[in-house]
Amino acid sequence: MNTKLAAEKRLPESKVIMFAMGTFTAAIFFSLVNSYSNYYATDIAHVDPGIYGTANFIVRLLLVVAVPLMGVLVQNGRSRLGKYRMWIFYCMPIVSVCAVLCFTKVSGTPIFLALFYSLANAIASGLIGMCGNSQLSLMTVMASNDDDYRRLSTRRSQFQDISKIIFSASFLPLAILISGGGDKPNAKGFFWVALIIAILCFIGYMLTAYAGKDYDIYEYGDKVEKRRKRKSLYSLNAKEMFDSVVKNKPLIIMLFVETLKFTAFMIFISTMAYYFQYILQDFSKITPIMTIASISSLLSSLVAPLILKQLGRKNAMSLAMFCYALGALMPRVLPPNVNIFGLGFVLIYFGMSLATCSAPIMFAESADYFEHKAGLKAQGFIMSLFVFPVQIGIALSGGIVNWLLDAMGYEAGAALTAAQAVSMQNLILLLPGIMFVAALVLTLLYPLTGDRVEKIRAELAARQTA
Repeated sequence: MNTKLAAEKRLPESKVIMFAMGTFTAAIFFSLVNSYSNYYATDIAHVDPGIYGTANFIVRLLLVVAVPLMGVLVQNGRSRLGKYRMWIFYCMPIVSVCAVLCFTKVSGTPIFLALFYSLANAIASGLIGMCGNSQLSLMTVMASNDDDYRRLSTRRSQFQDISKIIFSASFLPLAILISGGGDKPNAKGFFWVALIIAILCFIGYMLTAYAGKDYDIYEYGDKVEKRRKRKSLYSLNAKEMFDSVVKNKPLIIMLFVETLKFTAFMIFISTMAYYFQYILQDFSKITPIMTIASISSLLSSLVAPLILKQLGRKNAMSLAMFCYALGALMPRVLPPNVNIFGLGFVLIYFGMSLATCSAPIMFAESADYFEHKAGLKAQGFIMSLFVFPVQIGIALSGGIVNWLLDAMGYEAGAALTAAQAVSMQNLILLLPGIMFVAALVLTLLYPLTGDRVEKIRAELAARQTA
């Protein structure tokens, strides 16, 4: 960071807004993919659930392995485009193409179709996750104080919630309009909306990259000595990166919490269309319920700064996990009802937004904890691991959902038997609810209090000055 920018007491709001634009458009993409890609594959493209589940799991597992390698690239990479920003420039063109392919209807053998949609989905999600890694890493160089961290993290969450409201209110009406009418969109409607979203994602992340232009400077000055010191400060070898995880208790806990949370959420959100179609038997209720839930998510992100300030990150995250668990388990315990399910949806989205505000800050805290403990700056690698639980969650949920659908004898469009209805409810609500409870228990074990973080950062600032 150059001297002039480092001296600023407060990050300009224009930079904060542009920083959040990548999240704004990416959230629209993930709303589409997470909510409808599985439904599109089984009910529009007619992919066999069992084959699709296996293909999706294998492809996603490979992506999970690739995430730490991506972290290495973010940590040790350098470019005239910026240490972190360059990955946005490299990845977004590919993301845009694959996002459209996810909702392009093709013909072929069952195995070909399963691999086609699994690969398109995995590449788009994986590389946009790489852009998200870069964005989170940018946060560590753009923020110079706790206020900046809170503003960047909460604004990112707020923009994400606004985009979810827009998506929830507009997707089905727009897709149905493009489809030519009816009560559900067809392949044509999905395709054209996916194309629009792909273009928006590209524009959004270009704005994020522009926001970090003056801060993301890997090499500065002309002297060899400055470049040598800069390299030794940021470049880490394999053992040091390994140590930044295994010798970092706060990070280990957060990785497990996020893995449970994302796996549970992905099971819920990727099957909610089935719940409306086969349990409530009213697909049209998706738009109002998701819109109301998205509004609650925005309200959560608006009050999140106050909750974070009053309760601290750990307690805020615990509250988020409690909302997740209650939102999933309450509709399962009570008889199926659109209002009860809608209330559960609202609670889950409220918890999701609060967790989105809390988790990135807790990952940044774990990076500071490791630097304080080991004297090594691993912010790029550690912040890149934020997407690791996401990819594990998507891999596990993709396999679990389709394997269980296949095991219960699910057939697209066919009415469910009583036993199948119970199995469907357990898949959508009970299984995620249990995972959310486990995540809550682990969150309570997170060791970094607000006072301890302040002490760590004060000592790090003193070291840097020295």
